[in-house]
Amino acid sequence: MKVWQEDQIQALLAADDERKLFPELVALAHDLDFDFCAYGLRMPLPVSNPKTMIFSNYPGAWQARYQQKNYLAVDPTARHGMRSLLPILWSDDTFASARELWEDAQSFGLRFGWAQSSRDANSVGGMLTLARSDDPLSAGEMRDKDFKLTWLTQVAISACRGA
Repeated sequence: MKVWQEDQIQALLAADDERKLFPELVALAHDLDFDFCAYGLRMPLPVSNPKTMIFSNYPGAWQARYQQKNYLAVDPTARHGMRSLLPILWSDDTFASARELWEDAQSFGLRFGWAQSSRDANSVGGMLTLARSDDPLSAGEMRDKDFKLTWLTQVAISACRGA
C-alpha cells in the first residue's frame, strides 16, 4: 500500500499547468474534510509589480466581496502569512482586528479555516487556505492532520512553480 503522500504528490506533479493543478488541490482539501480551498502565489519580480496568482473555489460572491471591500489589506491571516511560516487557525481572536471581514466570511459559510504560507529558495511566496462551513477544527483533528496540511503547503508551492 502506498503512503498518503505518494498518491498525492503524483497527482499534483502530474498537472502541467495551474488549471490542472488547482482541481487536484481542491480534491486533496476535500479528502482532508475541507469544503473550500484557496491558493495564492506571489513572484518576487518584478519588484515594482510582482506577479500574483490566486486560485480559489470559495463562493464567487464571496470572492467578489473580498475584492470589492479590499479585505486583503486587513486580512489577519494574510498578514500572518507574510511574516510567519507557521499555520494559523481561524477564530474570533484571529479576526478581532477585522470584525467586518470575519462576519462577512461567516455569512458566506466560511466559518472554520486553516492557513499556512510557504516560500521557496527563489523568494516565491505561497499561501494555502482551507475552510469549511461546519464542524469546528478540534485540537485532535489538527494533531492528526498537521503533517498532511504542512506537507500539502510545501508540495503546492513546488508544483505551482513547476507548472
